Amino acid sequence: MGRNMKLFKTFFITFMASILALGISSAELNIATLDPQAALFSTNIAKKELEELENSDEWKEVVEELQAKASEAREIQEKTQKDGPTMSDEEKQEAAQKFQSLQQDINFLREKTNQFRNQTLQLISQEQAEKFQVIVTELIRAKGITLLINSGGQQQTLLHADQSYDITQEVIDAMNEKED
Repeated sequence: MGRNMKLFKTFFITFMASILALGISSAELNIATLDPQAALFSTNIAKKELEELENSDEWKEVVEELQAKASEAREIQEKTQKDGPTMSDEEKQEAAQKFQSLQQDINFLREKTNQFRNQTLQLISQEQAEKFQVIVTELIRAKGITLLINSGGQQQTLLHADQSYDITQEVIDAMNEKED
């Protein structure tokens, strides 16, 4: 999701520039937090897009193959643990090779599902970017927000905040109201 993070950083640079352009003094500081990913990917449109992905034949086919490979790998692992002492070296080597091959297939299929999901999330970001920016800018003006802090992600830029400052749900609600 590297591209999505770049998109969010662009949003926040734009928002911060907007705040500075308003020329609000630090004495009138009004802080708000926002999790942009939660806001974008929790909307009705995003949920529908993700649901459509998970109901697609291509997704189901990959997931079914992934589950079958994972099940086969577990069976080999269990058989090797159970019958290991009585297995010949050749049988052990064959089981290990089959298990390694299955692990490679599993990793490939997991990567494929991640690619499908990331493509869908990127599409959602692109489709909703303008609406997201307009809504957040409107909320900044309406609430007189002078500082908006990204509260999402692994490295949050927030040490403490009263939840009453979090406008993530308001952004989700407003985006849902403005569905095309």
